[in-house]
Amino acid sequence: MNIDTSDRRQLKQSSNVLLLAPLTPTGNRACLELLASTTPPHETNVAAVTYTPPPETWIADWKAHVEDFPAELAFIHANTVEKSGEDASTELPSDVSVARVDPNQPMDIIAPLSEQLTRWKGNGNQTVVSVQTLTVLLEYVNFDTAFRYLHILTHRVQAADAIGFYHMDPDIHDEETVNTLKTLFDAVVEVSDDGEEWSVAETYGDRSVTSDHVQSHDTDVSVPESESGLFTSIRDSLSGVFSGESGSDSPSAAGRSDSPRASEDGESSPSAVQSGANSGVDDLPEEAMLTDEDRIRELLTQYGGRMKQADVTEETDWSKSTVSRKLSKMEEKGLVTRVQVGRGNLVFLSGYEPETAKSPFEQETD
Repeated sequence: MNIDTSDRRQLKQSSNVLLLAPLTPTGNRACLELLASTTPPHETNVAAVTYTPPPETWIADWKAHVEDFPAELAFIHANTVEKSGEDASTELPSDVSVARVDPNQPMDIIAPLSEQLTRWKGNGNQTVVSVQTLTVLLEYVNFDTAFRYLHILTHRVQAADAIGFYHMDPDIHDEETVNTLKTLFDAVVEVSDDGEEWSVAETYGDRSVTSDHVQSHDTDVSVPESESGLFTSIRDSLSGVFSGESGSDSPSAAGRSDSPRASEDGESSPSAVQSGANSGVDDLPEEAMLTDEDRIRELLTQYGGRMKQADVTEETDWSKSTVSRKLSKMEEKGLVTRVQVGRGNLVFLSGYEPETAKSPFEQETD
């Protein structure tokens, strides 16, 4: 982690910190490392608010990137999707609690989080709150609802003498959205796409601006039912997500034309197949034994269950049209869900999609 001593001291003196980092494994690692930057993990209480990744995934990532386990750990998991099969068989440590709430009702997060903060008060450890991520939160609710919720949450964190870290991908949101949310935080940490460069800046935003924004709207925090629904919220909050896309295929894809999977349809050439037949299955790399659908599902899993379709193209050696066809077939099988935002799509692994991504016509029948 490239945060110097003065920056660490500044973060420790802050109550609420906004982390601007990509919605990628690199950004996820940065979020976890930031949690451990102010106090040694064995002296830290961590309350993690999670959305698409389940608590089991969060713990696995923490162990991989931070190693030392927090002294106390609790989750508020904002996802109503029940896991089954292999995922359900993974057990959490007995001393780790999980409160499950409806992601469409962010105010439901406040009560269990407040109870946890009260429970830890005076236990001698530094309490840290992690929200991963505001980007996903804004896929469930409109901006005004999210702003009022965060206004209350940041004050609760401050009152508990805790430190809150809130992850957000700045490339998915327009500049006005990011700048408005900055007024809620004491400091902003920006991380480069490769995770190598970090910068910390004080904001100590004008709270009168925050108050004016809250007072200019109805204080009812329930999600309003409107004709446009939450799809409009997604489009409004994430407009411009793909504004920086290039019209050509990614250099990384073009640079691997000699790959056995470099054909337009992503299939191996006859010569590559013949070569593989001569070498034996045990000598093949693990990736070569995956089907195309398995490869996409593995990518989505690495990205926490969701990623931009443009990133799927960059991470594979397929063209944009090939990726689109493969994802369409996977959608038909119910393996993934795509949500159009701006000029492109967000791709969700089945079981990780926000409820707003589901068709309004998908109703349970007796």
